[in-house]
Amino acid sequence: MNCFKEVRKGLLILACALSLFSCKDSGKTYAEWLENEEEDIESFIKGKNISVTTSMPTGSSEWMDGNKRLFYKYETGELDGLYYHQVEKGTGREPEINWRAYVRYKGYLLNGTLLYDCTSAVSPDPLSFVLVQNPSSGYSYGMAFQHAVRNLRVGGHCQIIVPFSLANGTLTTVTGGSRSDATEHKAMYYDIWLVGLE
Repeated sequence: MNCFKEVRKGLLILACALSLFSCKDSGKTYAEWLENEEEDIESFIKGKNISVTTSMPTGSSEWMDGNKRLFYKYETGELDGLYYHQVEKGTGREPEINWRAYVRYKGYLLNGTLLYDCTSAVSPDPLSFVLVQNPSSGYSYGMAFQHAVRNLRVGGHCQIIVPFSLANGTLTTVTGGSRSDATEHKAMYYDIWLVGLE
């Protein structure tokens, strides 16, 4: 009898765990989303004529591979899966933790849908946020975005491909609940310009 209770308890725990990792809208599991995302990123890279390296380029000329943009892929640690391309390093000040960064950017889904346009053509003022050491998953400017900005100097420009686990995911609302937005379980592509620091 005790054995039956333990098996039933184990099955209940397994069912709860599986429900946490399934995605409510499509019935896909988290693992299936990850697999589809990897395929989407590979397809995007091929379609955009991008080269990938696992050695971080150092000089400005090293960010090109012939006529292809060279993206550095992070393969370990908390930024695993982030692709980073430096268009221009910038010549101004270098960002530091707890400084306010002023940025302009465009954010796209990998299918080309423009979700965010924070360029001067749309907004007279750049957006700003405080650079933090370890942004939580609900932080509006997540780990990958912040890391990309910290790689630049004022006047710099970069492009990143961000897996959904490093991007917005599920955002926390003002009231403390959570909501899904258009980027949940979607990889993103960003063009980011660092225009100021204070």
